[in-house]
Amino acid sequence: MLKENELAEYGYGLSMIKKQMRIVTAPLKQAAALHQISADPAVGIRLPTRENVKKDERAVEAYSSEEQEALFRVLDTHSCLGYAAIALMIETGLRVGEVLALRWKNVQISRKRLAVRATVVRIANKKLSYVQESAKSTSSNRTIPLTPRAIALLEHQQQERINEWVFNNVDNERLSYEALRHQTRRLCEEAKVKYRGEHVFRHTFATNCYYKGVNIKVLSKLLGHADVNVTYNIYVHLYGDGFDEMYSALVSDG
Repeated sequence: MLKENELAEYGYGLSMIKKQMRIVTAPLKQAAALHQISADPAVGIRLPTRENVKKDERAVEAYSSEEQEALFRVLDTHSCLGYAAIALMIETGLRVGEVLALRWKNVQISRKRLAVRATVVRIANKKLSYVQESAKSTSSNRTIPLTPRAIALLEHQQQERINEWVFNNVDNERLSYEALRHQTRRLCEEAKVKYRGEHVFRHTFATNCYYKGVNIKVLSKLLGHADVNVTYNIYVHLYGDGFDEMYSALVSDG
């Protein structure tokens, strides 16, 4: 059994610890409410303080326009399912779990949109996962417009449709985190760009939106953040601290 702060000592970040705590405590709370157990043993358990979490916050990384061109030169010439999932993340900002849980019933190509209604959740320290029939949070349940590139790749995937999942593995089962990670590494090797994990594609989408002039409130909705402040805190390096705007407002004659 894990001791207090042990996940933090293993090097897990606070966000991952929160996620694992929800996975463990939710069924216990439900069982207690249904009187299936005498009391909820998780009552009183507290998350570690940020000071006790050793894992440093990673700087937000995104692929440059040149790196994206190199990636798409490979993506556009391969029919690999993992590559298609990666391209869709760059075009939509979907989280990894969201793209892996994407079903055809949530894709409306004719209306140029897809709905995020589920996510794949991994269990720490184990190569196990399950589909959570709701997104990460209420705000994560959202509808995303599809770009022409996203429509084209989904139309191609639809022609190869086998079951309810948009992205399958060789056994026609839902594509796994491990398979996607393997294919991401292979893609980066072929494109000769640095492997930065899978979440970097979401950051790349957000960065592309910024350079297209997308308002941060709109970006927040596209990303499915609960609050625009979450988006701002992640991408403050793009939008700045607002000092120039505040100064201009104070010295304006208007």
